[in-house]
Amino acid sequence: MTGGRQEKAKSTSGVRGNLDEEYCFPNKNVASLVDAKEAPALLISPNGKYLAHLGPSGLKSLQEMSEPEVRTAGLRLSTDFTKSFARRNFYISLQIESLPVKPDTISKREKFQVVPENIERRLLHFKWNSAGDTLAFCEFYKSKVYLNVCLVEKKKLIRKELRLNDTLCSPLKWIDTEKILVLKAANSTRTPPQRSIRSRPTTDFHDGKEAKLAPTFQDLIKDEYDEETFTYYTQSQLAVVSIANNDGKSNLICNDIRRIPPAIYIDFDTSPNGRYLKLDELPAPFSRMVSYKFFARRTTVHKLLAHNNNKETQYKGEFVREISKLDADELSYSAYDARRKGRRSCWWSEGHGALICFVEALDDGNPNTDIEYRDRVCALQENDAFTKEVEIIKLASGFRQMGVLETGDLAIVTERWWKTKLEQTWLVYFKGGSPNLLNKTQVLLSERIYEDKYSDPGNIQYGTSRTGTKCPLHIRKKFGEQDDVSLVLYNNEGAGEEGYIPFLDIITIDLANLENISSRSSSNNGSAFNIGDVTQIWESNHEAGKFERIHAILNSSGSTFLSDDDSLRVLISQESPEQPPNHYLCDLKTNKMSGRNAVRITDYEHPYPAIKGYSKHIIKYSRSLDGVTLSATLYLPAGHDINDKGQKLPLFFWAYPRSFKSASAASRLTDSPFRFPEIIPFKSPLVWLTLGFAILDGPAIPIIATAGDDPSHFNDTFVEQLVSSAEAAVNYLCSDLGICDPDRVAVGGHSYGGFMTANLLIHSGNLFSCGIARSGAYNRTLTPFGFQREKRTFWDAPEVYAKMSPFFQFTFKYESNSISTWWGRREQRDIY
Repeated sequence: MTGGRQEKAKSTSGVRGNLDEEYCFPNKNVASLVDAKEAPALLISPNGKYLAHLGPSGLKSLQEMSEPEVRTAGLRLSTDFTKSFARRNFYISLQIESLPVKPDTISKREKFQVVPENIERRLLHFKWNSAGDTLAFCEFYKSKVYLNVCLVEKKKLIRKELRLNDTLCSPLKWIDTEKILVLKAANSTRTPPQRSIRSRPTTDFHDGKEAKLAPTFQDLIKDEYDEETFTYYTQSQLAVVSIANNDGKSNLICNDIRRIPPAIYIDFDTSPNGRYLKLDELPAPFSRMVSYKFFARRTTVHKLLAHNNNKETQYKGEFVREISKLDADELSYSAYDARRKGRRSCWWSEGHGALICFVEALDDGNPNTDIEYRDRVCALQENDAFTKEVEIIKLASGFRQMGVLETGDLAIVTERWWKTKLEQTWLVYFKGGSPNLLNKTQVLLSERIYEDKYSDPGNIQYGTSRTGTKCPLHIRKKFGEQDDVSLVLYNNEGAGEEGYIPFLDIITIDLANLENISSRSSSNNGSAFNIGDVTQIWESNHEAGKFERIHAILNSSGSTFLSDDDSLRVLISQESPEQPPNHYLCDLKTNKMSGRNAVRITDYEHPYPAIKGYSKHIIKYSRSLDGVTLSATLYLPAGHDINDKGQKLPLFFWAYPRSFKSASAASRLTDSPFRFPEIIPFKSPLVWLTLGFAILDGPAIPIIATAGDDPSHFNDTFVEQLVSSAEAAVNYLCSDLGICDPDRVAVGGHSYGGFMTANLLIHSGNLFSCGIARSGAYNRTLTPFGFQREKRTFWDAPEVYAKMSPFFQFTFKYESNSISTWWGRREQRDIY
């Protein structure tokens, strides 16, 4: 194999290696890819007038990676109270620019640096207010935390030192355009708990009930010390921060909300009318079998009261009602589609003042129960003191999501079922001026098999309402007896026979005649709508060799209502294999991103000059096992042509197996030949391009359920499908195309891809000469309650567990193909 190693570490035969050896450095080309500067993240204001550029921090230093951590309840936290999550990604600078009102002008486009670049700070949790003129965010240092508020129109930054707590969720949410609800660290002045010598053993008991499937978690609570540590780091106090203006000066005033004691909040929010708080907390005792996401959960509603005291507003919370109380979800049913028993997923709905919705499983969360309806969505209204349930819709499968128009009269509800792969979307139209939840019409909008990418019509696009709630963007027309609503559908991939071609559609529905509309099909990229007329507004310029995506739809109305005029302003990114993504402001209804009238917003240079001149190809081939057509993305280093068989290149095969119910879904293309490569350090195999390798990135490795069988049994032929898929790809490149050397083929993957790597080296003969398996698991009997998509326990299918475990199949022979297996230092290797 060719390689670019310039330095070689000393090696020893000891199990733990040589303690004196140092880190080795790759050649300069590989190093340049790893050190390449990442493009800033972009955040559009709700009114479409401002664009925030967030400067990323880049790779972390060895010192930062070596900082001590607290590990409890599935969390890994920094021992420094101001940092919360250990080794998280963050930003180090902030710049804001104004965007032109009309895309064909560049006037009034100003930029100002809000926070200059500084590697010592960590900027997180950026939140625009609903008016789009103020941006709030957190600023973390080693010993301090600040809440920052940028008054964009005044180009002014005000800040206040506050020990905000973001261990379980974002610590800030806007109440209105001038007040922010925040979570303060409740224990910041106390010292952390200390571990003491136990005077008694730790004992776990089983209650004698039927054993169920239990996932494998890391860093769980093991004893009282872990419980105290979890409470210490996650407990928060609610407070309100107000923007005060006195004598022309702006400052921030923070007041705790009285009568609401500190608790472990995993979510919090205010009602659209600002009168109530919804609080989701994790009450003790804490489970020692699952991570914090599955702990017992309690949802309550409190009235937020304010009164002035000595010219300063004080706040208190008045308990109204407990909405939901869920037990810890420790033993899920041994199948997909299981849900928690009781009221779950509580949220505020728009258009009704203070209306709280929730989902409840009618089958007690057990997907094996034979029942007509499995979930229902209900609402509790302010007028009834949140006591009287109003049923919005019953669902035959599992609830996925629900969006409500800002007017409150139309809900869009999606359900999905893993076993059948069926996804359905419903419209629920509430009539009356209020609108009335009891007077409603329910119609099926669309249905499809969701694993089939070609049938995806796109996602309904959301915006920010006047009260700050996320609601669907829409166009509304009312004239005479007609009431038309148009929703925006955007597909970020647009998968099809030519690869990914993103598109934007508008679907128009006559609400006034919803009950009388007969079902009919309306083709949209292979998807069938039962109602509505679909019009395509835009698609990526595939014919010009470009890959384009819509980053944001700009709406200056201050709400989620889109104007029905000749304008539709969007921020679009455009890229090609040799040009990184850059962003343009344009009007889709006038120029379709022709380039003549679009305003270029960013001008990023090529971040990877070391791989310039490479070529990218989407290839198709079939595997011999069942004739299924597969695809992959092939990268060739500079100076090599796909039709040139003169020089046989070494090949690096980097993949990840995925499960499918149908062969047709497994055959879908999952890339575009015109996308610019994204090289993520330590994750991307494309660094091997600089060393002269051909790279087969993401070749399809489908594990397909046998026709007529339960899709949960697809692993019965895991090894056979794995080997056949790999053989098809390698043989196509080495024999059919003749551009790669069959004696120099390496295989690699991460996590389940590492597990795949070990299996391929054992079961595929001499197809691969060596492999790199990163963070893989190789003995499946150590995860006996299921893994990945396998939901049967070891005792249900012991032969499957044994056959799939490389640990059971490996023999120690010096002539065997080499494999490099590696983990992070703190991964629990005993479970692999």
